[in-house]
Amino acid sequence: MTIHDILQEAINEAVVLTVKYHGGSQPGTIRQISPISISNGKIRARCLSSNAVKTFVIDKIEICSDENEVDTKWNPTHKDKFKYENLNSFIEQNKTDFEKQGWHVNFSENAISLHRSFKNGRILKGPDVSLTYEEYVYEFYIDLDGKECEETKKRKKPWIVSAKGFQCAAYSKLDRAIERFIEQSNALSPNKIKNNSSINRTR
Repeated sequence: MTIHDILQEAINEAVVLTVKYHGGSQPGTIRQISPISISNGKIRARCLSSNAVKTFVIDKIEICSDENEVDTKWNPTHKDKFKYENLNSFIEQNKTDFEKQGWHVNFSENAISLHRSFKNGRILKGPDVSLTYEEYVYEFYIDLDGKECEETKKRKKPWIVSAKGFQCAAYSKLDRAIERFIEQSNALSPNKIKNNSSINRTR
């Protein structure tokens, strides 16, 4: 796995990495970073020592730890509040909050989806944000005899988060998926977008 792959996985899994950075004003400094996005050979990440978002050159990054465990001490807002037994317990505690954001909430045992509605109250069929549990992946291939075959594999990361304008991401743990799901629901909140539009019209 390349450094780029490790950084991308850290973004998808919302984990913190311990790295040695051979650049900047203090080359060789060991620090913890929380990767945000990758572009043009650079990565935007929150440096936990200063709690500031910085840009790092990927070629100057050395990964110091293979465990990549999340350090929850750096940010007082990052608490173990995303510990739910299943999707049902999560939605029971948070459904009202999503509705206050302007979302129509659909949920089942293995999926949650957030939908916008038209002014007449009709609900859009396609979700803006969704969280689903997909335990298996199905792969189709042609064997040596030319027959179509299907192979079922168990996913290592069965929790799938998708949202408009967001690259679909898979997670091994429900709490990580819920954290990203909430981030996207906040960012795309219909009430937030409506308020921003009203402010722009008054300028």
